[in-house]
Amino acid sequence: MLVLISTSIAVAAYLQALDYSFVSDDISQIKDNTRLARLHLGELWRLFTEPYNVASEFLPLRELSYWFDITLFGLNPPAFRLHNIILYLLCLPLVYGTTLGLWRYFRPADAASAPWAAATVTALFALHPALVESVVYITGRKYVLPNLFSMLALWFAVNVQRERRFSTPHAASALLAFVAVMLSKASYVAVAPAIAMLWVIFWRDIPEPDRHRSLLLWPLAILFLAGLLILIFISSSFGAAPAYFGVETFTRTLAVLGWLTRLAASPESRHLFYPVGDPYLPAMIAIGVAVLAFAAVGATILLRKRSLESFALVVFFLLCIPHLQIIPYGAPSLVQDRFLALAVWPVVLLIVALAWSLKPMPRTALLFIIAISWGFQTTERPRDWRSFETLLDVDLRATPGYYMPTVYKILAFQLPQGLYQEASETASSITIPEYRDVMIKLIKVVHAVNVDAVLTGKPDEAMALLQNLGPILNQLPIEAKWNSPVQVVWEKCQLIHLRQWSSLSKQFPDDVQVHYNAGLWMSDAGYYSNAIVHFRAAIESPHLPESLRSSAFKNLGLALVGLGRAAEAEAPLQAALAQPQPDMQAECLLSVVYKLTNRLKEAARAEASCPKHASNGGKMP
Repeated sequence: MLVLISTSIAVAAYLQALDYSFVSDDISQIKDNTRLARLHLGELWRLFTEPYNVASEFLPLRELSYWFDITLFGLNPPAFRLHNIILYLLCLPLVYGTTLGLWRYFRPADAASAPWAAATVTALFALHPALVESVVYITGRKYVLPNLFSMLALWFAVNVQRERRFSTPHAASALLAFVAVMLSKASYVAVAPAIAMLWVIFWRDIPEPDRHRSLLLWPLAILFLAGLLILIFISSSFGAAPAYFGVETFTRTLAVLGWLTRLAASPESRHLFYPVGDPYLPAMIAIGVAVLAFAAVGATILLRKRSLESFALVVFFLLCIPHLQIIPYGAPSLVQDRFLALAVWPVVLLIVALAWSLKPMPRTALLFIIAISWGFQTTERPRDWRSFETLLDVDLRATPGYYMPTVYKILAFQLPQGLYQEASETASSITIPEYRDVMIKLIKVVHAVNVDAVLTGKPDEAMALLQNLGPILNQLPIEAKWNSPVQVVWEKCQLIHLRQWSSLSKQFPDDVQVHYNAGLWMSDAGYYSNAIVHFRAAIESPHLPESLRSSAFKNLGLALVGLGRAAEAEAPLQAALAQPQPDMQAECLLSVVYKLTNRLKEAARAEASCPKHASNGGKMP
């Protein structure tokens, strides 16, 4: 009855969002994913060989589930969300069964209360607000689907334990279920050490005459399988951020752990972006340190005796590890509710285990208060998913001055709608001066390109603003090294800046200065394909000043080298040297081209002609 009531409340809350349209990444992952939609039944094997999404993330089982939804129902958001809700519901009996088995094993003296405890854990898990994002957000299926397979693997793992042996069918089934976990979301790899730890605990409890070391092959097998699969998936996916080993790496990791712990246990309102940095950083680091210490103590206790609380603590820490940015990856928020889709289960298990030490009345009151507070947030949060703009507005009200929702609001909605005054006011609210100044300058650039240049018929002012902002955007803030949301912001601003150059060149297709300067910035920013287009347009124009012609040829060659087309770069570089006013740095680039094409004698000759103090012309792009 407890589970039924809690599940009914949660499902009723999720059904509020059933008719909402695709939101945010749903559009690129599903609606615009024509590559996936075009697959035929006989081609589905391709999903298991390469990523089929714009993020280049290897998620074959999620993509397969999307394909079935598209094939059966078309691009119908309610069908996709209903599928998510069904996966969520299928997970709940497994939560109950796994918790029941763990309770009976770790607390044999209290085995009679195991059904009630398991029902309480399942009911609270069903109501947890951290699950809303995974269920309501269609792209969140990459969490709700591995949740199902993870709980299935854990249920098999719990049932491995027999009086004097391991159940081979259950152990093998756990391994198969874990493969399905990894095919759904590779970051769920932490399920493997949790299962391995449980099996080692089971093995230690086998009477010594029957405690064969060969049984340890099962925990070793799942760890080996996890390592093998994660290596395969890393080679099949992209999106890692550059590694950084400063002290900020450790404080960032501890702060993320603190935030995950806070969101797993608290009844606070939910958001799309969480400000991991100031002003919460010291408190979150302290919580992270405490969790790390408690997990270490819990692991030590488990080496000596059975302890359900210690097991829950260690499993929670293990499930958090993939999201701690130990291996950096680009993300708009270092903490997201979906990261806790499975990790809330050990937290709920810990809370119930601790509450069970109380007398029935205070225990019931405590758990009822938790259920009410979580249930309220679960009921409220789905309404925010009616649109991406609504989600941003909620975050802006909750965390005024935080740059992430502010930047998304400006770039995704205000600038496309021409709301320049409103965009400037929104940007002025950003508390970090560096980011505020960049956003204000970017707004002025967009206004100059799309309004002022059109009205005056002259690109000069817009071009000057673009040139002024370009070097700023090409230099990442120091914080981006350990705070990937800053890198995401800079990349989005660079993309808008690129689009403004392209827009200006379309407005003034015959203006050679626009093409030349657009090419320079795009080449410096690494947009070599775009740079090539603009340099060629400048070179083909009879209005290109002689003083710039050699430089234009040289930079065209530079962009071709940067794009990996070294053989094509030789002709424009030779043309640069043939101009009346040759840019001799083209010799430096020619030496690079000749080396790349194994023409070593010519490379040596070109290098000898290269200016000794060339600032950047001889460097590889």
